[in-house]
Amino acid sequence: MGVEVRDHISVSMKLKNFNVAAPTGLAILPHNLAMATSKGDLRQHVESDTVRTLLLANNVHYVEIFDENEQPPYLQQYGFEWFGPTLFISAGVILQEPNILSVTLGLITNYLYDLFKGSKNGKASLNIIFEDADGACKEVRYSGPPEGLNAVADIVKELSAK
Repeated sequence: MGVEVRDHISVSMKLKNFNVAAPTGLAILPHNLAMATSKGDLRQHVESDTVRTLLLANNVHYVEIFDENEQPPYLQQYGFEWFGPTLFISAGVILQEPNILSVTLGLITNYLYDLFKGSKNGKASLNIIFEDADGACKEVRYSGPPEGLNAVADIVKELSAK
């Protein structure tokens, strides 16, 4: 299992540069937000829609930062690895709904269990950007077996406690 925590640019400021409102809740972000130089450069993994469907089907509230007609193009990657979206969560959301990230990651883990059923080599990658109360952001990158995703929620909770 590989987990990496590192500083990330301010999501609010970057989105503001693209005339996009900052998310006020759990959100799905383009995977290349930090590197994009224009709104047209933004890309999202195909599995972003899978996660949206899982959240909607299980009544987990999330915020869309783009209108339906303005969604960034999809990036399809092939192989026996699931490339998940970049999730955004703020300290305020964690204070209001402390279990939202655990529930979200649990839904994804259950989906991946079914997806990789019968295979021992399934791998998942997912990024979470946590924004603390002063607007500073940390990125938690996960790559490993699907069942390891649950540990990411604990890491984000530790970040929110600082």
